Amino acid sequence: MELSPDALLAEWRAGRFRPVYYLLGEESAAKTDALLALKGLFHADDFNYREFSGAGADDAAAAVAEAMTLPVLAPRRLVVARAPKLSAEARAVLADYLKSPSPTTTLVALCEDRRVDRKDALAAAAAAAGAVCVFAPLDAARAAERLIARAKEAGKTLAPEAADALVAEAGGDWGILSGELDKLLTFVGEQTEIGLDAVAACLGYRASADPWALERLVQTRDRAACLNQLAEQFADAKPEEVAFRALAQIRAAYLKQLRAKRMQAAGVAAREIETRLRIFYDRDFFARAARVSEARLRRDLRRCLETEADLKSKSWLDAKLELERLIVELCAPTAR
Repeated sequence: MELSPDALLAEWRAGRFRPVYYLLGEESAAKTDALLALKGLFHADDFNYREFSGAGADDAAAAVAEAMTLPVLAPRRLVVARAPKLSAEARAVLADYLKSPSPTTTLVALCEDRRVDRKDALAAAAAAAGAVCVFAPLDAARAAERLIARAKEAGKTLAPEAADALVAEAGGDWGILSGELDKLLTFVGEQTEIGLDAVAACLGYRASADPWALERLVQTRDRAACLNQLAEQFADAKPEEVAFRALAQIRAAYLKQLRAKRMQAAGVAAREIETRLRIFYDRDFFARAARVSEARLRRDLRRCLETEADLKSKSWLDAKLELERLIVELCAPTAR
C-alpha cells in the first residue's frame, strides 16, 4: 500500500504499526520529522530500538537480524535502516526478509530516491507487507497550509498572504520552511497576528520589496523588468538556489493564469477565483491573463519544466544564463 505522509502519521497516531514502512523522497527533513514522530508514538526504549546505515548488504543483514529478534518486555521492536542510497544488494536482503517479516517488529527503511521505482523489489515487498510513502517537496498551496497550521500550534495566526510570501521566497522544502517559520515566530515575539510586513522584515527584504514581484513581472512579459528582477535575486545567493526558486515562481504565475482562464470559462466569479487561487493585492491579474492564450501558457509551462530538468541533469549548465535565456523566450512579442 502507498500512503501519503499525512495518512502515515494518522495511522501511527491511531496506534497502528505495520511490519514495514519504506520512506522515500527528496524531502529529508519531513522524513526525519516522521521518524521522530514514530519513535515518540511507538514508545520504543533502548532495548527495543536500533538504527543501521542500511547502505550495504552487511548493514541490511544486521538490520534484518535485529528485526527478527523478539522485543524485550514490550509488545514490539522498532528497527530503522537508512541511507541516502540503498544498494541493490541491501534492497534484495530487505526484500527477502519482507517475504515473512517478524510480527513483533516494525522495520523502517529510508532512502532519498525521488519516487517509487516499479522495478524495485524492496518497494514491491514493502507495499505488500506494509506501506510505502514518498516525501516529495510540497506544492505552494500545501506548503502555505502547513505553515499556517504550524503557526496555529504555536499560538499564532499567520495570514494567508504572509504564508504565500514565505513559500515564494523559501520554496517547498519543509526543512527550510520550518526553519524560516521558527525565525519568524522568534521575530514577532508576543505578537499573535503575523502579516506580510513581518515576513518581509524577517526575511530581510528592502522596505519597498515585493515577494510576488517576479511572479507578476513574468505575467506582464516585460523582458527588461524581469531580467532586472532576476539579476537582483542572483546578486547575493547561490545560482542554483535562485534558479529553482525562480522557476517555481514562474510556474506558479502561469498556472494561476491558466487555471483562472478555465475557471472564468466555467462561470466562476472573479472573487471566488481570487480566493481559490490565492491572488493577493493584484488588481491587474485578470487583465494580464486575458492577453495570453491557453496554448501559449501550456507551452510556457512545458519550457519551465524542460529548463528545470536540464539544470538537474546537466551539471555543466550555467543556472543564471539558462534562466535569462528562458526569460527572454517567455517575454518574446508572440507571448502577449
